[in-house]
Amino acid sequence: MALAAMLLTSLPALAARESGETAITATTPEAFAEQAQGVRKEMEKGGRYEGISSSNRQKVDAQLDFIAKLLTRRGSVDALNDQEKVDLMNAQEEANSILVGYDDQRLVCEFRKIAGSNRKEKVCQTKREIAAARDASQEAYRRQTSGLQNKDRIGGP
Repeated sequence: MALAAMLLTSLPALAARESGETAITATTPEAFAEQAQGVRKEMEKGGRYEGISSSNRQKVDAQLDFIAKLLTRRGSVDALNDQEKVDLMNAQEEANSILVGYDDQRLVCEFRKIAGSNRKEKVCQTKREIAAARDASQEAYRRQTSGLQNKDRIGGP
């Protein structure tokens, strides 16, 4: 039983191993209620998970409701039977996996080759920064190509 409880508390971390953090780690009804409220707030405009699709938002909400009911009925993770612990773990896993994918503040690191060298450097940016750079690059490309197309139509220099 103790092993199942340790496993349960460690599994949300495995769900978000890529980012090193989790959005949901349920323990008691009171603590979870605060956590669920925070997650729902972060799914709103301007929040950490604002980019989440409406269908995924519904899935996360459903999992949050399920976890809340389960914890309220039993009082804590320790009072859950083995099947309920598995159900709780699965609900946390699903919600965390969805949320981690939409976490704009999640740090993403990669090694990039330094120009003119065989060395590589580690570059870390948030998903939001990466998306902003990609959007700016695409917009610059669109402006440049539309300018070239207009020159061709007008006769160019």
